[in-house]
Amino acid sequence: MNKRERILKEIFEYHAGTPPDKLTPFDKFVRKSSNHFYVVLLLASSPNDHEGYHYEEIIEMYPHLYASRTTIHSILNEGVENNYFYKTQSKTDHRKQKYKLSTEQKKEAVDWLDNHPIRKYI
Repeated sequence: MNKRERILKEIFEYHAGTPPDKLTPFDKFVRKSSNHFYVVLLLASSPNDHEGYHYEEIIEMYPHLYASRTTIHSILNEGVENNYFYKTQSKTDHRKQKYKLSTEQKKEAVDWLDNHPIRKYI
């Protein structure tokens, strides 16, 4: 097995190696679909001192070929309902709602990244 194949195998084991009964509810949410995963990654990228992203920003950044506006809206609503995302009113434009990961989910996302096997190859 060459280096690239070994890296790919480690990434596979990292993502698929956790038994479903050991996953947190947030992990299950993230793994529901690739769209869930990408929306969570985007929200996790928001700095702690940043308000987050408003819906139209998310739509502009996320390729429409992967998910419809309705799908993204549903993911955001589901995340808010499960307290995985915060939804707050923008400080500069009160018509816009900003989304970001809740504190606990931000910590989980950062832990996931810190423990990701690809980190040792960077």
